[in-house]
Amino acid sequence: MLTDKEGLDPDFLRLKANDVLAYELIYNKYAKPLLRHAFNKTSDRIVAEELVQNIFISLWENRQKLEVVNGQSYLFTALKFSIINHYRSLIVQNKYEDYLKVNASLVEETISQNLEEKELSEQVELALNHLPEKTKEVFMLSRMQHQSNKEISSKLNISEKAVEYHITQSLKWLRQFLKKRVLSIFL
Repeated sequence: MLTDKEGLDPDFLRLKANDVLAYELIYNKYAKPLLRHAFNKTSDRIVAEELVQNIFISLWENRQKLEVVNGQSYLFTALKFSIINHYRSLIVQNKYEDYLKVNASLVEETISQNLEEKELSEQVELALNHLPEKTKEVFMLSRMQHQSNKEISSKLNISEKAVEYHITQSLKWLRQFLKKRVLSIFL
């Protein structure tokens, strides 16, 4: 290969000087061997073409910064690093896809569960709104605030038997109400 007195590749020196014909010459000389090499390494014609195309785009965009001694070595080294980067990005992409596969079902399950819980909670609230005020109050203190029958009795100034009665009535009503509603929601 001919080089100038500075040891730089003459075609790349011409390219550095914005010579479009030098660019075409370099492309015509190296595109096919680069493409063959890229295809041998990737086994994918489209990927190989894209990698080689990107090398030539970068070559043109960075032409004024180039100090190339051996054009062939320069281009094949650039292709080597492009192929390495391609496989690195595939690894990252595959890891991300695997992550999504595992976690997407968990996210969907959590969302579905939250929606079901919200719907059930709304139905319980709706059912409680149909209870007499005192029965609702006793139920809320017992089941929502976790107070004992004795505490409720003292707080509302009613007997413990009355507390038990209100809880029994509210649970009976909730079972009947929710049985109809929940089956229609979740089936």
